[in-house]
Parts: sequence; structure tokens; C-alpha cells
Amino acid sequence: MKLLRPEVYANTQLKQSLKIKDIDPDSIHDARVSLRKYYDVLSSLYPVYENSECLFLAKEVISILGKVRDMDICNRKENRDILAKKAIKKIQRISLCYLPPKIFGSRLLIFNRILRIYSKIDGINDFHELRKMVRTTRNLIESLGYENKDIKNLAKKMGDIRDEILKMECNGWIPPSINLEIYKEEAISIIMKFLKTQNEFHYYTFE
Repeated sequence: MKLLRPEVYANTQLKQSLKIKDIDPDSIHDARVSLRKYYDVLSSLYPVYENSECLFLAKEVISILGKVRDMDICNRKENRDILAKKAIKKIQRISLCYLPPKIFGSRLLIFNRILRIYSKIDGINDFHELRKMVRTTRNLIESLGYENKDIKNLAKKMGDIRDEILKMECNGWIPPSINLEIYKEEAISIIMKFLKTQNEFHYYTFE
């Protein structure tokens, strides 16, 4: 494992999103994933570092990319390309939003955000909210330079389920119910294992 500065990770993700010029489904998906990873780190660095304008711009573009992504999943073409071009154009407005190369305490801030997410999972009662928390945790663990296949696999599994639910709803079908407790237990187990096995931060305790 190679330790990584989260700000370097975020800047790499931003750079990747800025390189994308095409509007095909794969390009839209890749741009959204990279920009989301950038956003998750940036939003975790407060109060040491804050850039509300860049947070707003990134969130706005992620929202538009999400709408295009949903249109692709549902195979809806009307105004799809217009919206996709708008999103790709707006990404360029974030080109001045690179983080400073060194932000004091960035790794600790990211770790604390993971801890906060972990502490909230047990009280979550919505699959999609849990999915977002798992996805954010995956991105934050990755930004520290840790390789965690379990959280990646869980995030992908839950993302695939979300896409299938959306497809069903687009076709007027009622999706089956989801046993949320299974995914909560898996998320808690994976994150707890990460927290216990990392050897960098030791100021927390588990009850």
C-alpha cells in the first residue's frame, strides 16, 4: 500500500473528468465517477480547507451528469444529447478548482469523515441513502491510498441494484423489496474491518 494525499487524489480525479469531451454513455459515466470522487474529498476537508464555489459547481455538474446517466439506463433519447453537452461544457468551469498540493491534516479529516459515516449507518432506513454512504466511503478509503476490494464490490453491487430498480420503474414495473439489514450489516462489517486494521490512526475506540 502506498499512502496518498487525498488532495492529490482529488486533483487526479478532477483532471480525468476535464479530459472527457465525448457524450457517449461510457464517457458520461466516467466523468460522473471521477467528479464524484473529487467532490467527496473536497467536501470532507472542511474546516481546514473550503471552497464553496467549487463545491457548488461540482455538485451542479454531478447532478446534470446523473440525469443523463438515468436517461441512458432508461434508454430515453429525447434531449439526452443536449443535456450531456451542457454537462461536459460545465465541467470546464471547474478547471480552476484544483486543490492545493498539500493541505495540513487532510488524511485525518478524511478518516474522520469515514468514522462519521460508519457511526450513522445503523440508523439508515433507506437503501439509496445507504448506497450513497457506501459509495462515499469507497471513494474516501481510495483517496487515502488503501486498496479495499470489499467496499468496492459492495458499492458496485448496490449500484447495479439501483440501476435495475430504475429500469423497472422506467418500464412501469414495481421493483421487489430489498432486505436493507443485509446491506447495512455488510457495510458495517467492511468499514469496521478497515478501521481496525489500518495502522495510522489510533485515537478512536469501538464499543
